[in-house]
Amino acid sequence: MTAPSPYEERRRRLRGRNLATLAALVGLASLFYAITLVRMGGGG
Repeated sequence: MTAPSPYEERRRRLRGRNLATLAALVGLASLFYAITLVRMGGGG
């Protein structure tokens, strides 16, 4: 079994970082959406 090339390793790390960034953005958007719903619903 051969070790991954530096290019493949870098690409794998970037993909992980991109997925983490996507998760953070989706989480923030969901939070803002929930806050907006609560405020518009008179709950806040």
